[in-house]
Amino acid sequence: MSSEDFFSRVAVILVEPENPDNIGATARAMKNMGFADLRLVRPPKAWRQSAKKMAMSAFDILQRARAFRKFEAAIRDRTFVAGTTRRQGPKRGIFLPFFEITRRIQRMNAQERAALVFGKESKGLDNQTLEACDWGTTLPAHPIYPSINVAQSVMIFLFSLFSSQTVWSATQLTAKPDVRYLSKDQVQQVLERFKIALKVLGYKRGGADKLNRITFTLRDLIKRSGLLEREAQMLRGLSR
Repeated sequence: MSSEDFFSRVAVILVEPENPDNIGATARAMKNMGFADLRLVRPPKAWRQSAKKMAMSAFDILQRARAFRKFEAAIRDRTFVAGTTRRQGPKRGIFLPFFEITRRIQRMNAQERAALVFGKESKGLDNQTLEACDWGTTLPAHPIYPSINVAQSVMIFLFSLFSSQTVWSATQLTAKPDVRYLSKDQVQQVLERFKIALKVLGYKRGGADKLNRITFTLRDLIKRSGLLEREAQMLRGLSR
């Protein structure tokens, strides 16, 4: 996969950004590093025009940016989603170190598409949004003040990905074989079909909680490694 293809397969998602200046600064950081797919979930009113000043020569990225009402719609076509947050805890999902997240994205094959997700300035990502991500991650920072501005966080992540392209080329490291991972929307379709099969098998008699626990466990398993097309075919076959 060429570097140009790589840049087009990574999206930056800002969830409920509060300050248009940070949207503009994010667009500028993306253009500095060669990325262009900016997505916003419930942005403030008139954000595109208000963010223009900080975007500088990256206004074209603001013009192409897409806004969504629901986070699930913003990640529907992604195969790997990483949520960035400073706060961790038992209800915050499973975390991977920053360098493992970037390495996972760096090694994407031509069929994979990633998203880096950043939360609102005041509170970051909520539990529900982080749960919809495959992994959580935290930028390494000094414990005296570990909270990093959202646009600066975007720049750190994208710089790590940008610089890796030169390293990959110089060392002749190769991506994984060209295998097809399912998008989030396709994974959800497989899970819904599997859930119907469980009901037919009688799991409904055990109560909704039991049925949901099984499907949630399967979903979490898929989140940690993704779902290949051949694996999805097997689950569809089992469901039938």
